[in-house]
Amino acid sequence: MNLAQFQALFQARILAGSGKADAPLLEALCESPRGAGRDELLRVYQSGYRVRLESFFYEDHAGLRARLGDDAFEALIRDYVERNPPTNRNARWYTTGLPDYMAAHPRWRDDRRALSMAFFERALVDAFDAPDAEPLTIQSLAGFAPEDSPRLVFAFHPSLILLELAAGTMADYQASGEEDDGEAEGDAEEGGGGDADTEAFGAPSPNATEAAAIWRRHEESAFRELGDDEYVALNEAKAGRAFGDICQMAAFQQAGEIAPERLAQFLASWFEDGMIVGLSLSD
Repeated sequence: MNLAQFQALFQARILAGSGKADAPLLEALCESPRGAGRDELLRVYQSGYRVRLESFFYEDHAGLRARLGDDAFEALIRDYVERNPPTNRNARWYTTGLPDYMAAHPRWRDDRRALSMAFFERALVDAFDAPDAEPLTIQSLAGFAPEDSPRLVFAFHPSLILLELAAGTMADYQASGEEDDGEAEGDAEEGGGGDADTEAFGAPSPNATEAAAIWRRHEESAFRELGDDEYVALNEAKAGRAFGDICQMAAFQQAGEIAPERLAQFLASWFEDGMIVGLSLSD
């Protein structure tokens, strides 16, 4: 067995975990001068590797852990690691598949609150790792004539992610005590929160939702809650709609007129939050 074959076999057995297929590798390993058996040494590598993989989920999904409890979270992670050996050398990408795995798993796919937390926390990590772009200030609008404002098209920071979540997800994340200091404080938009349905004592009803914007600001992941009308408007703007079209679409989807000053507030907040990185005019 040459070095390349040995390395490939060693990697395969570390990824697969202990089992009868370890035999060829055990034969190729040298005896330990300290007396430890070759099978024992291999198990140390195999178990240590899994412990390290599992630690990535504790770093990225503290809110989900708080939501599920330690025992259920540990069982979920062990199952995920067992069924999904890494395929990318960059450990950053290993945890990204967890929400999709949960959504397809019979045990987790109907747990809206847990799924919502998993997707929300993945968005926080994705926003942190997104490409850089320089935000514009609201003074950038001075370069356009007022009569051109309906044709304005906005380019948004590459980190910006919009999600519809189970109501209470952001509050649960904050309560977990694992949110970042500073920017990831997640101040809710006054009057926001998707569905207003709640159960007794203010607990969210099972089907209630909330909308969230997640992005990177000042080198940290940030998030805030969006009201229904702002969620519609921001989705349309992010899709490349001109400002005049956004006004019409938002009013139509909300089944009522949205005051122009309300839309102006949205625009001002997008600039203030550092979401907008480009301006142009539609044809």
